[in-house]
Amino acid sequence: MKTTSSEYIKEIKAQIRVINEALKRVQEAEKVQETTVNAREYEKSKAEAADACADVMTALEEAVRLASAMGCATGLYEIHKYHKVIEFDFRDSHK
Repeated sequence: MKTTSSEYIKEIKAQIRVINEALKRVQEAEKVQETTVNAREYEKSKAEAADACADVMTALEEAVRLASAMGCATGLYEIHKYHKVIEFDFRDSHK
């Protein structure tokens, strides 16, 4: 039976899989960084870790957006409410 949330749940689970895969890529890249003696391989794995971290953030942003939409669809939040991941610089908070 298809429910109001079923499509959102399916898409959130897909984003969780993306996050898990990206986290594995980060771990693999860090292992290479720890064991390599070649500067080129080190830089390549460092870039791979950074790309994987970006993929994690992108998937998290999408998961938050979907969870927010699901909350609106189920009546938890008002329809005009929107949740998102933001970048916050702590240095700015001390001014």
